[in-house]
Amino acid sequence: MVVSNYWNSARRSLAKKKGFSAINIAGLAIGMAAALLILTYVAFEYSYDDMHDRQERIFRVEARFYENGELTDDWASSSSGYAPAMKQNLSAVEDYTRVGSQYFPEQVVKYNELLYRETGIGYAEANFFNFFDFKLLKGDRNTCLDGPNKVVITERIARKYFKGKNPIGKILIFRSNIGEEACEVTGIMEDMPVNTHIRYNLLISYKTLPKWLDDYWYRHEVYSYVLLKSAGKKEQVEQEFPAMAEKYKTEEALKNKTWAIQLVNLRDIHLNPQKAYEPEVKGNRSSIWVLICTALAILCIAWINYINMTVARSMERAREIGIRRASGASRRQIIGQFLFESLLTNGIAFVLAAGLMEALMPAFNHLTGRALSFSVWFTTPLGGYLLLIFAVGVFLSGFYPATVLSGVKPMRLLKGKFTHTRGAAITRKVLVVLQYTASLVLLCGTLIVYAQLQYMRNASLGVRVNQTLVLKFPAQCEELAMKLQAFKKEVALLPSVKAVTVSGAVPGTEVADFLSIVRESDVTKQTRLLEMLSCDEYFLNAYGLKFVAGRGFSEDYGGDVYNIVLNESAVRTLGFDSPDAALGQRLSVETVDRPMQIIGVVKDYHQQSLNKDYTPILFALHEKLSWMKQRYISVVLESGSPRDLVKQTEAVWERYFPDSSYDYFFLDQFFDQQYRQDEVFGLIVALFAILAIFISCMGLGVLVMFSCSTRTREMGIRKVLGASNMQLFYELGREFFLLIAIAIVIALPLSWLIMSGWLSHYSFRTDWKAWFFVVPVILLCVISLLTIGWQTAKTIFSKPARSLRYE
Repeated sequence: MVVSNYWNSARRSLAKKKGFSAINIAGLAIGMAAALLILTYVAFEYSYDDMHDRQERIFRVEARFYENGELTDDWASSSSGYAPAMKQNLSAVEDYTRVGSQYFPEQVVKYNELLYRETGIGYAEANFFNFFDFKLLKGDRNTCLDGPNKVVITERIARKYFKGKNPIGKILIFRSNIGEEACEVTGIMEDMPVNTHIRYNLLISYKTLPKWLDDYWYRHEVYSYVLLKSAGKKEQVEQEFPAMAEKYKTEEALKNKTWAIQLVNLRDIHLNPQKAYEPEVKGNRSSIWVLICTALAILCIAWINYINMTVARSMERAREIGIRRASGASRRQIIGQFLFESLLTNGIAFVLAAGLMEALMPAFNHLTGRALSFSVWFTTPLGGYLLLIFAVGVFLSGFYPATVLSGVKPMRLLKGKFTHTRGAAITRKVLVVLQYTASLVLLCGTLIVYAQLQYMRNASLGVRVNQTLVLKFPAQCEELAMKLQAFKKEVALLPSVKAVTVSGAVPGTEVADFLSIVRESDVTKQTRLLEMLSCDEYFLNAYGLKFVAGRGFSEDYGGDVYNIVLNESAVRTLGFDSPDAALGQRLSVETVDRPMQIIGVVKDYHQQSLNKDYTPILFALHEKLSWMKQRYISVVLESGSPRDLVKQTEAVWERYFPDSSYDYFFLDQFFDQQYRQDEVFGLIVALFAILAIFISCMGLGVLVMFSCSTRTREMGIRKVLGASNMQLFYELGREFFLLIAIAIVIALPLSWLIMSGWLSHYSFRTDWKAWFFVVPVILLCVISLLTIGWQTAKTIFSKPARSLRYE
């Protein structure tokens, strides 16, 4: 009976003022839809690797090296020997598995006449499908990876190569630039989820790798995962590892360092800071928190609108409430009625928001590059948080108007004096200030994100990335070295080509090959781990690296195979006083049979995006580091059409490397992709900042309208007494402009504080500029001025006689 009364009252209230109800519900629906889109993206980022039943006890083993108590190296990978030794020596470790995805993760795969270059290739241990909960559709999870030369492929790969036929038992040929392997297909797995950092298309059995790698401690090219007997034993294992590692330090390299590990829980990997040797581009935890704050700010703005408009409307309903109270209705019943109305209004808005969200989801997915859906709320524990947020919002948005009205004496309500209570007015003002503070913070944040993105894109990289075509290195074939030299010479003779060079890395990629380095002149024989970029004689000039001391490699000098070039960061890391002081010094380099001499120093340049600091890099010719992978052939364009160059180069490629797929990219586009995540973040904040202002102005407009309606007679009297239109506008709008001014005072330092924290994650960041704050303030003031002017115009320009008859 009570619910029926509440329903009838709520239905009549919504129907009585259809325009008001429509604005109220529309504001809520738009705010909820925006918040749902943002929070769905956030939920997706937090859902990474939550599909495994034992996720709480599974940790990735990440290598760390300390020297004199100071962390010198921090990698996402580990060596092959770590996990077996941990299982053997540390009682807290129950099980382990390894994936060797640094060992040629990209290879040319052949089946009959089909030939493709495939990425996402890993070498997985026999227990992979028992350790993790990835779905194996065909094959035996216990034996499909047990033994050498076996491969498990995804459904997509199966369709690509076998066109609907059963691939089990078929042979795939894998070609890298050091050889080829024939592997039998022993299983088909479901395409790995997009929300996991463990993403492979083909899993080759771990025993296919060379036997000597199995327990080797000096090549950190595998991802090791351990299953602990209890998640609480994480710190114990980390503390016990350094002492255990001492007996495995069998070579001179890194003996002066303390070998340690960091165990990172499976679900924390994706949002932890990016490290060297990462298999994925990670999410940004600080950006995620900014997005959460953005979503909550939009929700708060929408609910504050609802509260303010409900309270304003309640002035009209004061007599209704007074009659109910006078007729015996308790305060609890009045509160219950308002809460029910809030639930109904918010419920309608939520249904509309869900529909709006589904309609906008394809465009939002295109923007973010994700495959988001509302289902993430049902497949993760995060759905409970969404319901909690909704419940709290419904309760607060209904409870405040109810307590305000139900707390006033019935006689006062019947006389209509509630509209002049000071407490209600102050609360409304506080809520308006909160609204505009949130809107201004979002606007300032948008401009700062935009400025940082522009700074990173326009800053001098110190290296050439434009007009450069990069080819993926060919697979192993007969006389590869001879064919490669002939290919380079023929391509270099093309009229539009300036230079051709071969290297293990190009700008925009991680160098990813670390070697132990010792200065010959250092009596302490301190070891440093530095990235080693193997290249040919033309690399430094082709990429326009500037020398600050010495020279580069050249065929003119002859015998440069034992010479080496450093960048400025490497000079500092090795402890030289200056680039000139480093020239002529000798370095003992791991795996090289005699010391190498420093012949030049290049200016620091950005090997990767400006998110990261300069990397210490050593450049050496490939001849003495032949075990290092050569990955790229760079063709620098001097003039002409890049597309024509692609066709000309392909024609040459087909003559020399017919058994390798021709794969390429343009370096400037490739380098720019590193900022895609920042660009998406900036666009999301910008779009929803605009939306927050729209919702705020919608609410402000309604509040001004109600304020004008309560002061119509007063404005008529002022006009009769000679007040000008500008004076009337000032009287009606000054209260709101004062609130906006207070919001500005609060929002500016708050914006600076929040965005300082966000910018601190960038090694290179834009300078603070006044327009970050001035432009949002001007924009907000102009929009507010137009909103207030539009709503007050009717009152200002109405005839005094009509105004005096109002009320």
